[in-house]
Amino acid sequence: MQIEKDKTIHLHRLSSDTGYYNNVFKKTEKIVSVTLYIMSETKETRATETHIQTIKDRALKTHELSLKTLTLQPHEQPEGILEFQYGLVALDSTLRIAHMAKIIPSDIFTLLIDQLDVVLRYVNNHYLHNQGITVDDLVGDQSPRVSTNKTRNPQSAPRQRRVNIPAGDISTDAYLVYSQMTDRAERIKTVLEAKPQATIKDISEVITDVSEKTIQRELNSLIEKGQVTREGERRWSKYSVQK
Repeated sequence: MQIEKDKTIHLHRLSSDTGYYNNVFKKTEKIVSVTLYIMSETKETRATETHIQTIKDRALKTHELSLKTLTLQPHEQPEGILEFQYGLVALDSTLRIAHMAKIIPSDIFTLLIDQLDVVLRYVNNHYLHNQGITVDDLVGDQSPRVSTNKTRNPQSAPRQRRVNIPAGDISTDAYLVYSQMTDRAERIKTVLEAKPQATIKDISEVITDVSEKTIQRELNSLIEKGQVTREGERRWSKYSVQK
């Protein structure tokens, strides 16, 4: 009796790697989205148009390279990921030059560079040097060297950065810019600073990861602390940051 051999070839593409998809591809997608949004809101002049177009081209190229990595077969991954890494470095360098030319505000520049650094270090440690570290380690420690035995001091954690949002702009793209803020109360106040007299529905359309009831509880707490004011009753209530 002849036993037929299994001729099935199993390909493990990066699109099926949950860690890569969430911590590299989706983060890169967010960085590119924010970068393009900021460039679309930047006034073009003869002095800025070259920088703006270069940044847009770099951002789109980076996204193209990140998409390409998802389809790489195992034997193609080292070279393909390295090419993608070069794309990230090129975007990082372009943003730094634009910041020095005062094309990008410092707070937004810092946020973008920090997020690029997170992706670069994750790729480098997990897929190029094979020295895995967690995203929590990357966010909590921005120093060049990573130590798995490092004892963290809660008091030494970096301060949360506030990002300026254009007045009246509570779009999804704008939310991407400051969605890294983990303090829910700060996120709510940022929305209220961008759109005074906002309703709970207005806020919930921007902060989509919590329920309206949770937003209501946070607002009540901010009102008690004197940081937010309310006008109107019940569902007709409108909220603003206390000046």
